[in-house]
Amino acid sequence: MTANSGWSNAGVRLAWILTLGGAIPFIAAAGTVLFGPASYTSLAVQIATTYAAVILSFLGGIQWGLGISVADSAPRSAQSLLLLSIVPSLLAWALLFVVQPNARVLVAIFLFGFVWIVDALLRLQKLIPSWFFMLRCVVTAIVVACMVAINLKL
Repeated sequence: MTANSGWSNAGVRLAWILTLGGAIPFIAAAGTVLFGPASYTSLAVQIATTYAAVILSFLGGIQWGLGISVADSAPRSAQSLLLLSIVPSLLAWALLFVVQPNARVLVAIFLFGFVWIVDALLRLQKLIPSWFFMLRCVVTAIVVACMVAINLKL
């Protein structure tokens, strides 16, 4: 990280703190499924997948905002981003209707991977800063690890 994008930048520091804090519900749900009473498993899975849908919609919103912000300077990227940005929200909403818990968790894992791939492509195009992509890498790894742990226990 450079001096302008590292921990000395209050905005970057706050983004890291808030994003890592946003992973706490996933960690708590995985901990409950792995180490809590079996009677809490269903609720923990419901919490994890519902929260996943909310976060995936939020991530799609970030991509939507980025698409709007580059509409004049990179119209083709903007078109792709605007189209891709709605995928996480729509599919995350659909995952709420999946009855089978394993399938719900797997769809969430797939969607987090999809959003990460879009972010990686955005980084390659230099449309997002390196610190943000690093943040997305770290938190995506945490979230996916939690969801995989939940799925393995089901």
